[in-house]
Amino acid sequence: MENHCKGMNLIDFIKKYSGKKVDFDGAFGAQCVDLFRQYSKEVNGTPHTGAVDGAKDLFLSYDKLPQEKKYYFRIKESAGTIFQSGDVAVWGATASNKYGHVAIIVSDLGSGFIVFEQDGYKQDGAKLSYRERGNMLGVLRAYKTV
Repeated sequence: MENHCKGMNLIDFIKKYSGKKVDFDGAFGAQCVDLFRQYSKEVNGTPHTGAVDGAKDLFLSYDKLPQEKKYYFRIKESAGTIFQSGDVAVWGATASNKYGHVAIIVSDLGSGFIVFEQDGYKQDGAKLSYRERGNMLGVLRAYKTV
């Protein structure tokens, strides 16, 4: 584990990007993974953690992403687990979305979450939303920072 200095906090990040389209890599428009990358850089002080085919691969291919392993640890979803504000939630693929989804948890409400997210299909910018736990793979949590 490596300590690194934080940039801004989650609330400042939400204020800065709410309603804006975040296209971190300049490819495919404003995707959910782009918001994760921007959050990682500005809030957790982490570099780009490696290319993935879809958001689900941030969790499923974790062992093949050395930068991600350096800055985040993975926590699998299980009944009763309460996640923290700032954790990065990852959902698996569905019949209508083969890429899965990633969002930043603002608050764990038990059966679901208030998250800060971006929808790559709608391309409507970053926003606060409610997401259910169903089909969630787990979270990526940044190693403690200074």
